[in-house]
Amino acid sequence: MSSLSIEQSNVIYRSSKKQMQGICNLPRDIKFDILSRLLVKDICKFRCVSKHWCNLISNPTFLDFYHERSTDDPQILMMNDSKNDDNEQQLIHLTSMDFNGKVGNELMKSIYGEYIDMLPFGHGLICLFYENHFYLYNPATQEFVSLVEGSLSPCNDHGAGFGYVMSTKEYKVVHMFTQRESSTGFNIGCEILTLSNGDEASSRPWRVIDQCCPYVVTGCALLVNNVFYWTRADKHGNSSDYDLILALDLEEENIRTIRLPNPSSYDEENYMFLVELRGFLCLVDNFAIPPMMNIWMLKDANNITWVK
Repeated sequence: MSSLSIEQSNVIYRSSKKQMQGICNLPRDIKFDILSRLLVKDICKFRCVSKHWCNLISNPTFLDFYHERSTDDPQILMMNDSKNDDNEQQLIHLTSMDFNGKVGNELMKSIYGEYIDMLPFGHGLICLFYENHFYLYNPATQEFVSLVEGSLSPCNDHGAGFGYVMSTKEYKVVHMFTQRESSTGFNIGCEILTLSNGDEASSRPWRVIDQCCPYVVTGCALLVNNVFYWTRADKHGNSSDYDLILALDLEEENIRTIRLPNPSSYDEENYMFLVELRGFLCLVDNFAIPPMMNIWMLKDANNITWVK
């Protein structure tokens, strides 16, 4: 190599180093603003540039800022799962896409579980579960971790929910499980796993709350204004009555029941489900006979006021 090329190389190196130092010396808010405009897959690459960039992108304040800005450009998340060679494993394929059809991040992972459910999510993290097995995925950092296993359920009925508490900046995973069977049916327990920014998610323990759940609930909870809602499965093994919704306050961690707007109209032939609309809990009821649909909105959760 000639002396000229060596000198040119040194000039380029010094110039690149000076540019990098210049970026690092920018105010943190400006760096956050610049990085928040990038695609998730590009941010993941920039984490490998230096320790400074990695710490910057992993900063909880930046993650909150990025999440707020990303709401202006919503993404669709799709999950496809298929049987792996191992009968106890599922191969999941997660793909994010914008409303123009442009594919963002993709992840393929083999995890334990026969049927994997993706909990309704928010604030940047995605939670998957199968029975008492829970997994967290962060699209911004491409991190995928297995949480500590929840309690086993003798009858294999499991309810779950995942949410974020803005006031405490904590994520909470909720797991409903049957504790034991008795002559009167099942005792239903509720355990919660709390995650703060910077916690080692894979080692956080579950915490069983003192209040028992009065009804069996299964599947994914709907989160509306920091309250989880489930339609009930049965009452200690008795499926003759479906006129209640179970509610769990995510901040207070207390359980209560909410009576449906017109309990005499519900039976096993009808198909009901819960949705969130404009910040309110709504009940969608599809009648079998006569065929029709009613939508009820819970306008006042404290006084249980439903509006059709």
